[in-house]
Amino acid sequence: MSHSRLICSETISYQDLHKHQPTFSFSCESVTLECHISGHPQPTVTWYREDYKIESSMDFQITFKAGLARLVIREAFAEDSGRFTCTATNKAGSVSTSSKEDLVRPHFVERLKNVSVREGSRLEMAVKATGNPNPDIVWLKNSDIIFGYCSLDYGVAYSRDSGVITCRATNKYGTDHTSATLIVKDEKSLVEESQLPEGRRGLQRIEELERMFLHCIYIHFLSLI
Repeated sequence: MSHSRLICSETISYQDLHKHQPTFSFSCESVTLECHISGHPQPTVTWYREDYKIESSMDFQITFKAGLARLVIREAFAEDSGRFTCTATNKAGSVSTSSKEDLVRPHFVERLKNVSVREGSRLEMAVKATGNPNPDIVWLKNSDIIFGYCSLDYGVAYSRDSGVITCRATNKYGTDHTSATLIVKDEKSLVEESQLPEGRRGLQRIEELERMFLHCIYIHFLSLI
């Protein structure tokens, strides 16, 4: 009497093969999807993205060795997002496990705006960035990096801080940036500007503030299984 059995893990795990600094290209690193499977006789493994069967090709590498079913997306793009399913089948039946992976290139939902402030005042410039995985944030002034985290605190704004401020968000699926002109005016500049017609004063004025603080806000994505 022969017996057939099939066991598939209840979850499918995702692992990035390569961990290194993100690039500014829209092409991406490879992404690996894995499912641990055991069964007798040895099951046949099939991968799907949404309802479409995935075949081995230059874009997708499919292997099943020592109980480990693996799908490698050789060069992942945001459009590869979706629900992936691993199905194992033998005489005992068929089982499947799925997981949804959202690959999202960075995007600024709220962008920087031009602003003018009095020297010695406080200024807050805020942005909101989306992306999965969460993007790395870099701040620049006139193309020179001034800080590598999500917040930038000048303490007190001086005229030398004037320039083009850029916030750049990057993950392995792409990059986005937003820029604005910051003008910090001394008393002489303020007096001269006050003599201009109202319509020519241009940039937004923020007064009665004490220090300069720039930050960004992430919008997190949750993967649903």
